[in-house]
Amino acid sequence: MTTDDEAPDPDRFGVSPERGFLPDAAPRSSLDRDAHPRLRRLDELGERLPSLLERDELGPKVRDLSAPPKDAFDGLSDRELYHVYRTTGFLANAYVNDPDADVETIPAGVAVPLYESTDRLGCTPVLSYDAYVLHNWTRDEPERGLGPPNVRPIAKFASLRDERWFIAVHVAIESAAGPAIAAIGDAQRGVLDDDTDRVVRALHTITDALRDVTAILDRMPERNAPEKYGRAFRPYLNSLTHVEYEGVPELDGYQSYRGASGAQSSFVPALDAALGIDHGDNPLVDHLHELREDMPPAHRAFVEAVEDGPSLRDHVDRADDALRVAYNDCIDQMVTFREHHVDVVETYLVNQLDDTEGTGGTPYGRFLTSFTDDTRNSKLPTS
Repeated sequence: MTTDDEAPDPDRFGVSPERGFLPDAAPRSSLDRDAHPRLRRLDELGERLPSLLERDELGPKVRDLSAPPKDAFDGLSDRELYHVYRTTGFLANAYVNDPDADVETIPAGVAVPLYESTDRLGCTPVLSYDAYVLHNWTRDEPERGLGPPNVRPIAKFASLRDERWFIAVHVAIESAAGPAIAAIGDAQRGVLDDDTDRVVRALHTITDALRDVTAILDRMPERNAPEKYGRAFRPYLNSLTHVEYEGVPELDGYQSYRGASGAQSSFVPALDAALGIDHGDNPLVDHLHELREDMPPAHRAFVEAVEDGPSLRDHVDRADDALRVAYNDCIDQMVTFREHHVDVVETYLVNQLDDTEGTGGTPYGRFLTSFTDDTRNSKLPTS
């Protein structure tokens, strides 16, 4: 936690200007099968998930899995635990959300490793944004960056290029947001030191990064057809409702967890907090605060640290026009990003599925537009 006389150090929270909230080390694509023989079948099943779903063969395979003992997870690194989490999260969602299945129990062979991995990581035992996007990528050419064409998901539900592109765009957005997230600490330290030049540089960095993020978001339709998104893989991202985790006494009875959603990403809440954008009280604000429970603990802590840090907006409000102009430019770019995001939501959800809730149960509806208005109204007057 920080206070209003302390600025958050992004390094402490695993945040970097190169990757933002993505892990510094590329996620593992598999486990060492000799070192972890009791987890081998999970890897094998995860690698075959799209074909098993296409042939309607997933259910029996999941039910036939034996639950690994708890000590199989002892000594696993966080990268290895995230690999288990991603693999079992995909399997659990595919098994429960299969449109042809009617199940209320996740078999122990998936439920136990899903719980054991997420419990050790401090995450929710369901496929959330962190496992679907943040820890689900590799690069076709390792020496190149994380632009969408070079990103390939490790796990996916469908063999279509559309899901690959959907995940790749999100990974690229998170990477492009990195300089903005890192600049938050610089901006707040500039406030504490009354260093106008440092604050202006940080605001320019945030503005430039938001411009890059928006350009990447605009690429979503290039290889992701709205109808394929809505029918081929989005249903598997739905929430798990009234589901029992077999073999997990810590989760007694039926459980309900939100599905993977971009609203579980930390970069927009962090920027809202840094810029002092107030969205007031409405159902979407309340829901987004609930979704913080699904963020990785360090990312949630970073957002809270920014909220508790010195007020950039108040500092700018007391400053001269040069600083206000830099702040307002940043707000303008945030407005542009939100306008483009509303367009994407309308294209992929409203127009395609006539849906007013996201996969995480996010009641966006008219509130996304109000968020854009709130952002626009955050601009400060200049002379």
